[in-house]
Amino acid sequence: MMLKVDAHTHVGEGAAAWSGRDVVERMDTMNVDKTVVFPFTEGFFNNDAVVKYVKEYPERLIPFCAVNPWDEKGAADELERCFKNGFKGVKLHPTICGFPLSSKRLADPLFEVVQAYDRVVIVHGSADLYNCPTEFDRMARRFPKVPLIMAHSGYFWEWEQAIEVALENDNLYLETSRVPGFETSKIMEKLGGDKVIWGTDGPFCDYEWEFNKIRRYAKNETEFDKIMGGTILSLIK
Repeated sequence: MMLKVDAHTHVGEGAAAWSGRDVVERMDTMNVDKTVVFPFTEGFFNNDAVVKYVKEYPERLIPFCAVNPWDEKGAADELERCFKNGFKGVKLHPTICGFPLSSKRLADPLFEVVQAYDRVVIVHGSADLYNCPTEFDRMARRFPKVPLIMAHSGYFWEWEQAIEVALENDNLYLETSRVPGFETSKIMEKLGGDKVIWGTDGPFCDYEWEFNKIRRYAKNETEFDKIMGGTILSLIK
């Protein structure tokens, strides 16, 4: 059976206080094997805290970093530092940091580093100006070798467009945290397990609900296994 992997959980201090132990204890309630963890994304990012938690639970936690593109001199350097130290990807939050995802000035230097290290990008992808599906479409086309994950699948009102751009870009994936059942079922129906990734936006969402909605709408065990871990693991080098 494929490992179950939560692809979207915050850790450290920020909008909440959430330790590596908190993450692992919650994982155990649903027999989840691994979780992608990254800092709370509120402008200042403590990537070193992620290292600490991963050292405590090396078999359970997968490290992603976070950077603010407005730190034009330091963001790319920090990203490279993290990748050299074993981080598998980066989380970006255009809404909170205040930049368009497709900004050539701010985003391209980061995507170039990600591409050079063969890593993964996950981006806040709810429906607003700075990270709407068309912004993802532009970046997916500009960097077709970079796996790009749209957290929240364009919800609330742009999930259908999110499906369209995911179908048009081989490197664009939709992540399901915070997406209600009906929309999740349609995303899974249209894209299947190879393009949909399970996440929970921990610690904020109902963990059991986020888990069980995938179980409910998966067509078969193969699709369930891919969404619940197989697809994200195939992207992480």
